[in-house]
Formats: sequence, structure tokens, C-alpha cells
Amino acid sequence: MIKYNLLLRAAVIFAFMGGEVMAADIVNINITGRVLAAPCVVDAGSVSQNVDFGQLIATDLRAAGSSSEWKPFKVTLVNCPVSTVAAIATFTGTPFATDATLYSNATSPTDASNVAIQVVDDSNRSIVKGNGTSMTTSINPASHQAVFALAGRVISPNGNAGSGRINSVVMMTFTYQ
Repeated sequence: MIKYNLLLRAAVIFAFMGGEVMAADIVNINITGRVLAAPCVVDAGSVSQNVDFGQLIATDLRAAGSSSEWKPFKVTLVNCPVSTVAAIATFTGTPFATDATLYSNATSPTDASNVAIQVVDDSNRSIVKGNGTSMTTSINPASHQAVFALAGRVISPNGNAGSGRINSVVMMTFTYQ
């Protein structure tokens, strides 16, 4: 009986030990990520670009909606990788108080009052590029460049433009496809 009891105890101990050795926890590891198109380089002539409207006459901007002539300008991206097919620019700046599609002129005492800046797609000037809007341009596969053709003008949305400087900043942030 003692032999049988020892064998039974040994079997129970091995059963518990074997159960621990045999038990396994399942672990799931989720691996995520994203492959992005490589960036282009902003051409040196496009970085911190100045668009100069020259001197405008305040009386020409007296009526609500009156504006200067359009001033075309370009922002060029170069050295785009072969795998990058498009560039998307997102426009940001301080919106004009009464029309968010326009950019505000600076507000120092020496700045012109009641004027704003309007930026558009130069190929279709009815497409306004206000704060938060975007524009997509294809990458030229031969030159590996993208050109954002834009135009700007000074506008007096409410009329009665006051004399002073015109000073506004519009930033473009790029993403790629």
C-alpha cells in the first residue's frame, strides 16, 4: 500500500508539473506602420519668396471688392524621387476678419487698413487658396519637379482702404503621394 501511495503521489506531482510545462499563453503582436512617398526639395528661389505689389493708390481700393491687378508667382519643388507622383500643398495664414478665404494684412499702425490678400490657382483664378485649403500638383516624371502656379492680389473686401504697408504671410506645407 505504501508503494501504491508513493506511486500515486509521484503521478500527481508529475501531472501538475507536466501541466505547468504544457500550458502556454498566446501573445499577439500587431505591427503597424506606413510607407510614405519620399519628399521633394523646395527650390531655393521659392523659399521665403516675396511677392511685391509695388505702390497701390488708396483711392483705387475705395469701393468694396476693389482690388489690385493679379501678380503671378510660382513655388517649385525639385529633386522629387521617381516614386513620388504628386505633391499636395496646404495653405495656412491669418484669415481676414470678415472673409476667411482671404489673408489678413498685418495690423501695426503703419500697415494699410481694410485690405486683405487673395491667393488663387493661377490656371483657374476662381479657385481661391484660403487658410486650410489645399492644392495638388503632379510631379513631372522627366524633370522630377512640381510647380505650383499661383497668383495673388490685394483686395479691399469692405472698401475704404487706408494707406500703409501691405504685409501678410502665407505658408505652404507639403505632403507627397
